[in-house]
Amino acid sequence: MPFSATRDAETYWRSRYGFPPGPNNSPQGPEPKRGGKIRKKIHFRKPVFSAVRLPARGWAALALLVGSGVAYAVLSPALRGTGGEATPRVQNATLEASGLGLPAGATNVQDFGSLLADFEAAQEASLVALRGYLLTDGEGFHREWLQASARLQAASDALGRQSSTWTDGRKLVELVEMQRLVDRLLAEQRAVAAIVGTVNRYPGLQLYTEDVKPALSEAQSLCTEVMNAMLAISSPDVVGPVGPFATFRGDLDDLRAGLADFMGARNDATLPEAASNARFAAMLKTLADVRPQVPVEMREKIDRLASLTGTVQEKLGRVFALRKGERWDYAEYAYRTRIEPLAGKLGGIAAAWRTSAGQRSWNSFARNGKRS
Repeated sequence: MPFSATRDAETYWRSRYGFPPGPNNSPQGPEPKRGGKIRKKIHFRKPVFSAVRLPARGWAALALLVGSGVAYAVLSPALRGTGGEATPRVQNATLEASGLGLPAGATNVQDFGSLLADFEAAQEASLVALRGYLLTDGEGFHREWLQASARLQAASDALGRQSSTWTDGRKLVELVEMQRLVDRLLAEQRAVAAIVGTVNRYPGLQLYTEDVKPALSEAQSLCTEVMNAMLAISSPDVVGPVGPFATFRGDLDDLRAGLADFMGARNDATLPEAASNARFAAMLKTLADVRPQVPVEMREKIDRLASLTGTVQEKLGRVFALRKGERWDYAEYAYRTRIEPLAGKLGGIAAAWRTSAGQRSWNSFARNGKRS
């Protein structure tokens, strides 16, 4: 139905929008006209505000923008130093927050002196821990050595990363040599640590355990067989080869007992008399004299006894040489002759770097002092 400008329609729209009734729409009817010029009233519609609807991401962006402004207003005094540049602490916090992995309080390029000190401390810790592991065979020292060796590798890598800012050619060449030495040092340390607590640590003892003792046991068993065979055909009137062979068997028993005591004694223990070259020569002569007198089926065993006796003599010569020399404890020997020289070379490079760094610092101080 088309809108009609009647009093009822005007009353309806005025009441719907909250306007007061018009002067001519009162229940009593239209008011009488007043004299003079009629002043027309102008009614302004009150504005109606509604909430602005934004998507979730829009609200998040708005909150981030407001928060950034507040943070800048609060931190602006600390962001600027005396020269108007950002302080190192703020730079570090910014780098760390941006995911560059720098720890809080560290500079963008860490101080060379601090890196060098870390390297020297890690190297010393690895040597001390490995030495303790050698002396005690303790698992605690072994764990400390593992941790220190990892720190040494990390310190070497850190120096390598910082070398991208170096301008000293000699220092760069020495860095490459230092990294080679670190690789060799760690390889030697791993080799030494791997033989601690194993038979490989004492090559002479390993040779005795794996070669000499089994040969002596086999010889003892053969002696029993040959003696039983000879006693089976002997008589009280004719002793024959039983006496000399019994002497050989006794010498073999003395050799086994003497070696067992000697291998468990200190390094300065004297060699057992039963293991002397003269005693071995006498034992081999006895076997040669007895062989023609034993039953034919036993002669092959006599030959085997002679072979075992010669083998034992040759192996014991190597064992005794190791016992007298420095390689009896090969782990200790390798530590002293292979690890310590490498550590000394690394220490020389680090000392030269420390001296040059200190000299540059002093020259810089002197120049600044003269300028001031």
